Amino acid sequence: MKFTRFRRRGLRLAVPAVFGAALLAFGMASPAAADNPDPIPASFDFSDCPPLPAGASPFYSRCQVAVVTSGTFQVGNFDQEIEEPIRLTYASTLNAETFESEIIFGGLDAPKMLVQPGLFGDPLLTAVYARVEYAGSFEIPAAGSHLAINMGVKVRLINPFLGRNCTVGTNSNPIMLNLTTGTTDPPAPNTPITGEDPRIARSDPPPSVLQAQSVDNSFSVPGAKGCVFGGGIADWLVNQIGGFPAAAGTNTTVQNEYIVSKQYSQL
Repeated sequence: MKFTRFRRRGLRLAVPAVFGAALLAFGMASPAAADNPDPIPASFDFSDCPPLPAGASPFYSRCQVAVVTSGTFQVGNFDQEIEEPIRLTYASTLNAETFESEIIFGGLDAPKMLVQPGLFGDPLLTAVYARVEYAGSFEIPAAGSHLAINMGVKVRLINPFLGRNCTVGTNSNPIMLNLTTGTTDPPAPNTPITGEDPRIARSDPPPSVLQAQSVDNSFSVPGAKGCVFGGGIADWLVNQIGGFPAAAGTNTTVQNEYIVSKQYSQL
C-alpha cells in the first residue's frame, strides 16, 4: 500500500483548545453511543509527528494520531466504503514561557481505493482508483464537549487514461470537511446525523486508546480538474459521471476511528 505524506503548519489556537486535546488524550472523555465495530490497530505510527516549533515544550506538547478503520465517503455519485486504514497526524503544542499554543498538521496517509465497478460504464475504464489527499487547510475549532476537525481535502482519481493530475477539489478550491463527533446541521435534502464522542477503548497497555466516530454531511464538492494528462480534456466526463460539482447537503462522510496521543518527551 502506498501513502502520500504532507506536512503543513496549521492555525494558532487559544491555550484551552490544547488542554482540551490533552484531556481527551488522557481519557477524560464523554461516553460514546456504541463501540467501534473494528479491532484496535496492533500499533500506531507516530512517524508523521511534525517538528516542534521553537520554544515549544516537549512535556506540554502532544502528538495525536487518529486511525480511521472504517466508514463511508459519499461525494456526488461516488459512494465508497472505507475498508483500509486512513491515518491523520497532528500536534498540539504549547510554549510554557509565553503560553503560545499552536496546532500543527503532520500528515494524512490514505490508501487508494477501487471505485465501485461499473461507475464509468466501460470495462476499459472501470479500474479507477480514488485516494483522499490533504489540500492545505487544517484547523481544530473550539467545539464545546465535542471533538471537531476542519480540513481541506481533494480526491485524486487514478487511472492511466485520466493521467496523474485528475482531482476532485484542489489546494486552491478544496473539499472542506467539518468533521464532528456531535450533531451536524446540513442543508436539505440531508438531515442531521450524530457522531460518537471519544471514550476509552483500551487503557492498558499505555498509552490509552480512544474510540470515536466523526461525521459530516454539510460539505460541498467542486468539479474535477486536470483530467487526462493534466490538460482537463476529460473534466466534463468525470463531472457528468461523478455528479460534480455536488452541492452541500448531498454528500456525507462517516468515519470510525481510534485515537492515541503521546507527549513529545515520550516519542
